[in-house]
Amino acid sequence: MSWRKKESGNSSSLARALSLALFALALLEALYFVGGLRVAGLFPIIGGDFRALYAAAQAARAHGFGAIYQPERTLPFQETLCRMAGPEAPCVFIPMVFLPAFALLVLPLTFLPPDVAFALWSVASLLLIFLALRPILRPFPSPERRPLLALMLLAYPSFMNLLWGQVNAWLLLGLARFQVDQEARADFRSGLWLGWLLLKPQTLVLLLPGLALAGRWKTLMGFGTSAGLILLLSLALSGPSGLREWWGWISGFAAPHPALAPAVVGAETMMNWRALGVWLDGALPDAPLWAGIGIAMALTALPVPIAWRRAREAGEDRSTRLLIGTLTATLTASWHAHAHTAMILMPSLLSAVREGSLPRPLLLTWGLLPATLPFGVILLEAMRVPLPEGGVVSFLAGRLFFALHLILLGWAITPFLQVRRHP
Repeated sequence: MSWRKKESGNSSSLARALSLALFALALLEALYFVGGLRVAGLFPIIGGDFRALYAAAQAARAHGFGAIYQPERTLPFQETLCRMAGPEAPCVFIPMVFLPAFALLVLPLTFLPPDVAFALWSVASLLLIFLALRPILRPFPSPERRPLLALMLLAYPSFMNLLWGQVNAWLLLGLARFQVDQEARADFRSGLWLGWLLLKPQTLVLLLPGLALAGRWKTLMGFGTSAGLILLLSLALSGPSGLREWWGWISGFAAPHPALAPAVVGAETMMNWRALGVWLDGALPDAPLWAGIGIAMALTALPVPIAWRRAREAGEDRSTRLLIGTLTATLTASWHAHAHTAMILMPSLLSAVREGSLPRPLLLTWGLLPATLPFGVILLEAMRVPLPEGGVVSFLAGRLFFALHLILLGWAITPFLQVRRHP
């Protein structure tokens, strides 16, 4: 009995420590956000990605949807937004990189003042995170739900999503509903939700082939239905030329685009092998460096289709562990992956903890450790420690998530690679 009391006491102490850490993190993030607004103002930096969306929607209203990918039409709207922070505020051009259909999400907000629109977009993002994670958290014991939800809301990817005005909450909703419907064996409906991932098509590069290898044809039919509707709506809105220009921009994030400043792509701050190549550029000759990066990307991605094939044979192709392996490999091996996109891992990480397969310390490390980086950098700057100018937090976060995702990938995929084939 005394041992049980001691164990219960330890659990209570850990719960109190976590609650205190989350409260401190919430306070620090609020101060960071408000301080950023006071120092840089809204839209030059904070809300920069929302600025691109809002300006594209304004251009669509003024000139038609064919204009949303044309810098000469959208840049004047962006510059007007930047000048809200002051007449000399910097305004690096950020292109519209989403399909025309997704511009409809922000179009109604252009009837509101930009600052009000950004506030509503931010509230909507928080609400989407709550709606996405609510069914995932429901099976947890009641005392655990709020701390876990707070952990996800305060994690670095969520905070950066809010800071930049990003779209990842929509991706999160799509993947969470895919996961819930997959577990319920509502395959067609689960596939319909995957259409949201066309916001960032690179998130599908391993998941769709995995579903095909598992013979999940109803899921793929659902995805084909929603993806087809999104593409048809986009075609109707902007015409073939608009889709060609959209493809030019997203391919421009892979290869240099004349209208793109390197800071907008931010390859060195990503959480993938590409970022490592950019970091080492100049330290090694280009040919062996990028050949090595390409091999590393292939070796990271290759185990995933093998795992899906083995999982199908073992009847485990709906496994949360398999989904974690697929998504971490995607984020590590794909050519464009910033830390805020790691939000898509939240439903599967929580489900794995709920099932008892993922150690809770690993989830806490993923949720808390990168979130402390902005404040650690502020502390170092206050101590006059020499640091590179610009992007230090994003650079460190990219390296940290890169390492954490490789650990998660190894944990998730290894059991499937050890499954023996039936003779």
